[in-house]
Amino acid sequence: MLAEVITIGDELLLGQTVDTNSAWMGEVLAANGVALHRITSISDQADEIVAALNEARSRVDLVLMTGGLGPTRDDITKHTLTEYFGMSLAMNHEVLRGITAWFAGRGLPMLPVNEAQAMLPDGCTVLPNPRGTAAGMWFEVEKEGRSQVIISMPGVPYEMKGLVEDEVLPGVKAKWSLPTRYHRTVLTQGIGESYLSKVVHDWEEGLADRGVGIAYLPAPGQVRVRLSAVSDGAESVQDRVDEAMADFLKLAGEHVVAEEDVTVAEALVQQLIAAGATISTAESCTGGSIASAITGVAGSSAVFEGSVVAYANSVKVAALGVDAASIERYGAVSEAVVTAMAEGIRTSMGTTYGLATSGVAGPGGGTPDKPVGTIWIALATPSGTKARLLQLGNHRGRNVRRTVLECLAWLIREVRTVSVD
Repeated sequence: MLAEVITIGDELLLGQTVDTNSAWMGEVLAANGVALHRITSISDQADEIVAALNEARSRVDLVLMTGGLGPTRDDITKHTLTEYFGMSLAMNHEVLRGITAWFAGRGLPMLPVNEAQAMLPDGCTVLPNPRGTAAGMWFEVEKEGRSQVIISMPGVPYEMKGLVEDEVLPGVKAKWSLPTRYHRTVLTQGIGESYLSKVVHDWEEGLADRGVGIAYLPAPGQVRVRLSAVSDGAESVQDRVDEAMADFLKLAGEHVVAEEDVTVAEALVQQLIAAGATISTAESCTGGSIASAITGVAGSSAVFEGSVVAYANSVKVAALGVDAASIERYGAVSEAVVTAMAEGIRTSMGTTYGLATSGVAGPGGGTPDKPVGTIWIALATPSGTKARLLQLGNHRGRNVRRTVLECLAWLIREVRTVSVD
């Protein structure tokens, strides 16, 4: 089953709003047997809506539209679709009651423009939206002997997601017999896409014969690998994918940091919780980004004790116990200093592990012997302290992100090794 998504709004084209709706729909729909064939973003213009809709209907039988259903004059999707399908607007009293209750529940006055949102095409199936004031609309038409469904939803992510889960998916499943699709994604770190593909080349060559597809999803410092399969029968596509993934995990080895589709930080928190271990961080060049990544994970309070952002050398000395003589002799960006930082934070916080960073993130501050991108990281553990030198590039933001990833993945591997031992 193929579908297309049309997102409507000048704000999307101007870059003022990032289209997260399509990504979410693609993931959720695929998990339910509906694959997106194309995603199109268009402006708030009637002729653009009509053109995009005509093109989509020439290719697929399910079109999902988001945006342009608000109360203001630039929200023209409802009026355009009403004319497109040769319908008329009529007051939907059930929707009106819902809108009235929505405003009453928030102690807000309902304006005439909000009341007008209950005026809906008289030939569509209305999809109730208790999360907002713009109802969804389900249009069903015949084209060349086959049924087509066009669904219009508000662009507010929270409202759109509720409609997809409560109304759209149940309706689509009731109308079409959907194939079984199964995806599994793992996360690798510390190896580029091309190198990873080379490592698993022979295995990858045999995937087609096993009825399994593969996709590499690279990002700076990491690569997600997704295996997928589809079946119209009772065959277990999950078994197919899981068997292929088991072979991949053996080949990729230590480069795998998570055997599910999670972030590196999420994988680390899970690993620390399972091991009953705790972590604290001492950060200079990363400015608290490691701590932010960890504490952004639900449940991280069980493993994260605290952090010191020791940007100034005086803070390294006063808060972390770094020897001022070491800074004078070796410089703040050095193995000796970052090692002392990791040990100092671990001791002061009383944690199982201490992570530390010190480097030249850029774009300035580099020297001939320590150019921009020179980063020292250290990991203090119950059995000793290790330090590593990273030689990264000239882009400050990428240097910080890469350093955070390296630190988190390093600790994952350390905890994993201890757990195995």
